[in-house]
Amino acid sequence: MSGPRISPAESPLQSHSPFANLPLNAAPGRGVVAVDRDGLAIARIAARKDRLAALTSRVRERFGVELPQGPRRVEANGLAFVGVGVETWLAVAEGGFASQRFAASLRDAIDDLATVSDQIGSYAVLRLKGPRVRDALAKFIPLDLHARVFDPGSAASTIASHIAVTLWRLADGSDGLPVFEIAAPRSYAGSFWHVVMESAAEFGFARE
Repeated sequence: MSGPRISPAESPLQSHSPFANLPLNAAPGRGVVAVDRDGLAIARIAARKDRLAALTSRVRERFGVELPQGPRRVEANGLAFVGVGVETWLAVAEGGFASQRFAASLRDAIDDLATVSDQIGSYAVLRLKGPRVRDALAKFIPLDLHARVFDPGSAASTIASHIAVTLWRLADGSDGLPVFEIAAPRSYAGSFWHVVMESAAEFGFARE
């Protein structure tokens, strides 16, 4: 005899944010504010041998984005490319792009020029902002994030308290303060959250 049918809305395998329901123990205030970026679509792109120039041209033509050379982030029309290695990028999208077909749509456009691997579900991404965000990041990111060195659009693959992460800086907020996003392996989301929370606690840490 078959068991009860489970509708998709009731399925225990439904995806949920890796940062959901994690503790928030910090001094009061908003020195550092975290924004859960769950729902982003992410794919990894690596240029095929001797195809970088053609790939750059194709991406410019299809998506209106100039592929960054080196550790930079560029964005247009809700689609960003983050340089994470030699001729390798993370493609990050939201809005109309953010769907289970994101990687497939990229393959349709550039499969002859690059390998595309679906990374949806592989990363947990936090946006960090606030007047003390650099002070908090300095506790666990071994990089100089001063504005003179790490300007908007800068990116880096680095270590956050023994967790491999990719970090990029967005345009400053409307308040003129810096805004960063950090992508960590989804399986380390709990540990990563703890590192961020502990580093920001003395400044006041809030979730938005």
